[in-house]
Amino acid sequence: MPRTFFLAAALSAAIAIPAQAQNSPEFDTCMGQAQGVSSKMLDCGHAEIGKWDRRLNSAYQTLLKRQKGAAGAKLQRQQRNWLKHHLRETERLAADPNNGSVAFLDSQAFELDDLSSRTLELEKRVRGN
Repeated sequence: MPRTFFLAAALSAAIAIPAQAQNSPEFDTCMGQAQGVSSKMLDCGHAEIGKWDRRLNSAYQTLLKRQKGAAGAKLQRQQRNWLKHHLRETERLAADPNNGSVAFLDSQAFELDDLSSRTLELEKRVRGN
């Protein structure tokens, strides 16, 4: 089995976004066109991460404007803690010496999954659910 096929299969499985989240059609198309080329797959992931990041920032800013005093401070602490963990784990996965070039794909898969989960959590709070 060619290594590029393995990489494509591994990334597709690793970038399984939570059940309530959906890959954008652009992401799915991009991944299909990447044909297992890791640099192209990383480009697809980077674009998708940008979309989720914008949604996360919008939801966070909306919540921050609504919450004053202790509630606002609590939200800021929660977001800072999430971000510290998010960045630390993303960096740890990317630097895994036992994973070679797949380390970047693993790191990006984690980043996308973690970012989409946090975004959906904040958007749910914005809706008051």
